[in-house]
Formats: sequence, C-alpha cells, structure tokens
Amino acid sequence: MAKRKKKNQLTLISLLLALVLLTGFYVWFSNKDKFGVGNKADEDKDLTGEDSSLILADIDLDLVDTIRFINEDSEVTLVLEEDLWKSKADKDRPINQNVVSNMLSLIDEVKAERLVNESPEDIEQYGLTKPDLYIEVMQSDKKLIGISLGYQVASSQGYYAKIEGNDGVYVLPNTYKTYFAYSEREMTDIGDGLAIESSSIYHVQVLQQDGEDFELIYDPDSTYHKHLSEMFSWLILKPYDEIYAADNAKVTEFLPNYDSFNFISCIEYQAKEFDKYGLDEPKASILIEYYQEVIKPLDEPTTDPDTGEEVTEEIITVERSYMIYVGDQDEQGDYYVRKEGSQAVYTMKAKDIDKMLNVDAFSIFNPFVNLHNILTVDRIDIEINGNPYSMVIDRETIINDDGEEEVVEEYYYNGNPADIEAFKDVYQIMISAKYDTQLKEEVSTEGLEPVLTMSYKINTGETYTSRYFPYDDSLYIIDNGINNSGRFASDKRIIDGIIEAIIEFKRTDE
Repeated sequence: MAKRKKKNQLTLISLLLALVLLTGFYVWFSNKDKFGVGNKADEDKDLTGEDSSLILADIDLDLVDTIRFINEDSEVTLVLEEDLWKSKADKDRPINQNVVSNMLSLIDEVKAERLVNESPEDIEQYGLTKPDLYIEVMQSDKKLIGISLGYQVASSQGYYAKIEGNDGVYVLPNTYKTYFAYSEREMTDIGDGLAIESSSIYHVQVLQQDGEDFELIYDPDSTYHKHLSEMFSWLILKPYDEIYAADNAKVTEFLPNYDSFNFISCIEYQAKEFDKYGLDEPKASILIEYYQEVIKPLDEPTTDPDTGEEVTEEIITVERSYMIYVGDQDEQGDYYVRKEGSQAVYTMKAKDIDKMLNVDAFSIFNPFVNLHNILTVDRIDIEINGNPYSMVIDRETIINDDGEEEVVEEYYYNGNPADIEAFKDVYQIMISAKYDTQLKEEVSTEGLEPVLTMSYKINTGETYTSRYFPYDDSLYIIDNGINNSGRFASDKRIIDGIIEAIIEFKRTDE
C-alpha cells in the first residue's frame, strides 16, 4: 500500500512539471517579438500590418519648394513662390495649381507595390539606365528625393523604379507616370471656359469665311418680326435673306451645342503672331449671349415682409456675352481658338467646334408657313390663280346684360356673313401649309404667277404674306413676298387642298 501511494505522488509531480514547461513555452512564443526573435518580414511590418520596407521615401509637404521632372518629351522645373507654383524657366506662365497638387499628393509618401530585386547586378534590364521618367523633389532644408521609372512591368500594373540612395529595384504604381507626363505647355492653366445652362442662352451667331453664316435669337418682344407668326419667339436671322421662325422644342435640343467651351491646352498665353494659328484672319467666329443671375448688394437694407429678417442683397439677371475666334487645325485635327479680348491661344476638340459651325438651320425650323392664332387675325386676303377672295373677322366690344365687357365676333367670306364653324374649318386647313423641303439653291419667282397668295392681317398691325408658285409635279415654291425668290417648297397636295377648301367655302347665304 505504501509503495503504491509513493508511486502516485511521483506521477503527479511529473505532470505538474510538464504543465509548467508547456506554460513557459507558450508565454515565450507569444512574446517572442518583444525579445527580438522572429523573421525579417515580421520585423518590417508596423503595428498596422503594413510592410514598412515598401515605403521608400517621404517628404514634408510644408518644406517642398522645388519639383523637377524629366519625361519622354519635356523637362520641367517648378518652384514655389508666395504659395504659388511657377515655372522656373517662365515665371509669367500661369501654371495649373491643381496639377501640382496631384503631384505632391503622390510623392508625399513614396510607397512601392513590391520589391523586385534587392541588389541587382544590372539595372538596364529594367529600363533604369536611361529612365523614361525622372522625378526630383527638393525641400527648403536641402533634403532631396530622386525617383527613376523604367520599363512597364509585364502585368501593366506599374513601372520598374529606383530611388536614389537605395540599391533595390521596385515596382511603383502607374499613377507616377500619369501625373508626371505633362509638358510645361500642358501644365499652363487654361482658365475656365464657358459653362452655362443652355436655357440661359438667348443669342447664337456663327460667322464663317467659307460656308453659311448662322444666327438664332430669342425675340419675345417681336423686335425682328416682319413676316412671321407672332406665336414664336425664336427666330432664325441667318443664313437666309428672310427671317424665319424656329421651333421652340427643336431649339431646346439644339442649344446645348453651345453651352460649354472646353479648352484642351494653352499653346501660347501671350501670343504675338496669330497668323501661325490662322487667327489673324479667323475662319469663323462664334458668339454666345446669355443671361446670368448675380447677387447685388442693396444700397439700403430692407426687411423681408414674410420673415422680418433684414435683406442686404438681391438677385438680378444680367446679360453676358462670350466670343471665340476659330483658326486652323493642328496635327491632331484640333482647332486653334482665341477668346475675344485675350492674347492666349488655346486648342479645342474638332468635334466640339464642328458641331457649332456645321449648323443645319432648316432642322430647327418651325415647319408651318402661316401658323397664326385665329384670335389675333382680323383679315385674310387671298388670291387663287388671279381670283380674289377674302375672309374677315369683325370684332366689337360690347357691355352684356351682366354689365361686363364682351367681344362679339362676326365672320365674313367675300363680304358675306359666314358660318363660324365653316370659317374655322377652312382656317384650320389654310394654316396647314408647311416648309416641307429646302431646295439646294434659291429659285427666282420673278415673272411667275402664283397659284395661291395668302396675306394675314394681324390685330397688332402686321401683315404676313406667303405666295406659292409651281415648281414640279409634287412641290410648290414658297415665297414670302420679299425678294421674289424662294428656297423652300411645300407639298403640292396640301396647297391644292387649301385652294379647294377656300373655293368651296360654304357660305350662310347658300
């Protein structure tokens, strides 16, 4: 019995010693980093888990005063003066500060994607003997960082790179090549081109050396109305000799062609010889006039009647204008342009300029020749193959039995009273005439006899006349009675239908 008890005690002691040894090993393994034990990769990781060995350099942005880079096409040196980055070679050149800010954000901490070779024998295989891009950043305390970029890696996810003072070859992100791909000209600040709401435009004028001019204007006060319907406020002043009404919906779709002028680059910011760019005698000019709301301080503060708060400013609408001249095209096909009143020469994409210059005015026509509101018409004098006809609306204002003013209308056809419904039915047919086709060339109507003439006298005093002449088996030439010529034609079937409706007018005396 005693021997068995002694044996159990020895077994228990052995188990306790084994437990102590296991506990000690666990504590040591868990804290081995604290004792400097571990592999190299673990040593290079900071507390956040990032591999600090890939952080190749960092700078103090508050101390950086010089940035120099050499890319495939250019060498640029930028210096900081009075919180403004300038070209060292040409300090009057306006530099785009946003581009420089992007550069600084990238080189704030130079971090590689991965290490390629810690100590290569030959860096030529990475394109680093003659790098495609060299970046040099200097601080005011003379600390300098130099970065070289060579070939693009096969995966296209970066470039082989080397940092001065470090023998290793690393991979840096594509952004380094992108952010430092500029020439000094490309870094020139191009300012703000026009960017407005198309709905604020009220005048577009395009003048060209070759090709047709174009002019469109919003005319709510009928300043230009001569031979148009009073129902339409958008007028086409050019390219035609006569003024035509534009379709409001089509104009709304058309105006966004002119709501922005985006420059690609500034070729010269103080050009002296415009003939190099075809801007001494521009091929075209583009003028935009538009409305803009601005805040104006009040001379004397007022009080808002609804809130009781003091009002010190008001919003007013002012008229603005923006004009560019268009010159030659460069090797890429982009146009040289110049803003009115500026010496700077810019480039704009061909597609943006072409849509402004190549205007199909007929595509925005109001298609109706005589679309007049019957409430504004006093009289229509008509001639069909030399025979006169007339349609008259006689209006008189009276005081009715309720003591209110009332307009009484009487309708006449060829001097005889006409049924109101019959009159309106014929009128609806008469205003159906359209500009169906634009002829390639203007056709003279001098010496020809019109098959139909309609003159609408409006109660504001204007008279709108249109005449229709034979052209071919399917069309009549439309002449609005100014230059004895026509550039547009109407469907012969529609005009013949108008003629028939007028002749067969059902009078009340029949």
